Amino acid sequence: MADVVTGLRAENSRLVAANIGLLAENAELRALIGGLNSRVAQLESKLGETSGNSSKPPSTDPNSEREKQKLTRAERRRQARKQGKQPGAEGRNLGQVPDPDRREVHLPEECSGCGAGLAGGEVVGSQTRQVFDLPPIRVEVTEHVAVRVRCSCGCVTTGAFPAEATAPACWGPGVRALGVYLTHRQHLPVLRTAELMSDILGARVSTGFLSGLAGEAARRLTPFLARMKELLARNPVINTDETSIRVSAKSWWLHVIATPRLTLLACSHTRGREAIEAIDVLPGYGGVIVHDGLTTYDNLDKAVHAQCGAHLVRHASRLHDHDDTRLFARLMTETLLDAAAAAAKAAEEGRPAVPATTARRLRTRYRHAVDVGFRLLPPGTKPRLRNTGGWKPHQRDAWNLATRFRDDEADILRFLTDTAIPFTNNNAERPLRPAKLHDKISGCFRNPTNAASYATILSYVGTAAKHGRNLHETLVELFTTGPWLPPDAIPG
Repeated sequence: MADVVTGLRAENSRLVAANIGLLAENAELRALIGGLNSRVAQLESKLGETSGNSSKPPSTDPNSEREKQKLTRAERRRQARKQGKQPGAEGRNLGQVPDPDRREVHLPEECSGCGAGLAGGEVVGSQTRQVFDLPPIRVEVTEHVAVRVRCSCGCVTTGAFPAEATAPACWGPGVRALGVYLTHRQHLPVLRTAELMSDILGARVSTGFLSGLAGEAARRLTPFLARMKELLARNPVINTDETSIRVSAKSWWLHVIATPRLTLLACSHTRGREAIEAIDVLPGYGGVIVHDGLTTYDNLDKAVHAQCGAHLVRHASRLHDHDDTRLFARLMTETLLDAAAAAAKAAEEGRPAVPATTARRLRTRYRHAVDVGFRLLPPGTKPRLRNTGGWKPHQRDAWNLATRFRDDEADILRFLTDTAIPFTNNNAERPLRPAKLHDKISGCFRNPTNAASYATILSYVGTAAKHGRNLHETLVELFTTGPWLPPDAIPG
């Protein structure tokens, strides 16, 4: 009997130990499943990111999302914005000129009624139509002869060639400017540019010549870069941003510092402080910097910071898809858009800031939205690590966004106190878009030198375009007398 009891106790102990092991294993598996569920939810959330709800560029949107964003004719009709040209928009129609280059008079030869000849008939009126067309294009070759003359003293002196005559046979400033314009403003690949120019000019243009133009133009633009840094450092409000580019199949960064009238681009292998210091505009800058909230800019402690409202609205839009964060996203989005409208109205009225009563009301709504954001989240503190169970990815995103709104209120609502500060960072985002277009058409840059030349030339043509200059003529000027320089008096 004692042996049976002993055996049962041993078996019971074994079963208890096995049960403890199974419970521990079950708890471990539950934690693993919770983490995997969280990871799946996070990945699903990433798949749902588009240019409309994150900082991703529109070029990364899937085709299905782009199709979804297209409105049907009925939807466009229901909207206030109508199709076609908008009221007040500048027209682009072709109009007649008072002094045409050539005039041709067309007289009728016979009467359309009786068929009699009309020679010497009375002229009773006329109609005028003008045809705008290109004259036949051909290369004009100018031969420069440097004559050697012997002086009575016996010394022989040779005449000087003009600056554009750099070789026994070479392309002039007009052709050079056209090559840079097509490759860097219109973003044509070098091979297609060579084909286009060869067909138009009636003379073979090589890809090697076109490839070397970027470096030559960038070297000539050294005074322009110095001028840009001087003007930007004195500007009271500037916009900054950055985007990734590919250089030698590696990730680099294209940085921009811009205003409504200035654009300065520079490339770097880093996104952080090293690049900012190398550009040599932001260190020591004491004005207002508008950016997307990148922590790198926090090191610029002498400047006043303002965050892009459009970025924040996009981040909030992702929270509209979830019941527990939808109210927070709606309240904050409405508040930011109403604040932007109030700032735009104040600027139109010539006010330096949004009226105090309006600004106070908007700040109250803003803080209420932040409070709602925190109240709608699960109780307790946010789990420190992702994918360990607990909070869902969108709840973590909501907590991060609400915390950002709470801690950075002064920077986010900076435009209420100064109407010269824009609500969005579009001044900096627009100059970066051509880089994405270049990636699609021509792929990565072969080396850092080519990338740096590209950034410099885009700075030049981008700034000239903001001043309404003819870009081809501005490039011709670069290859003749030197770069055009922006004037002193530049509104923010």
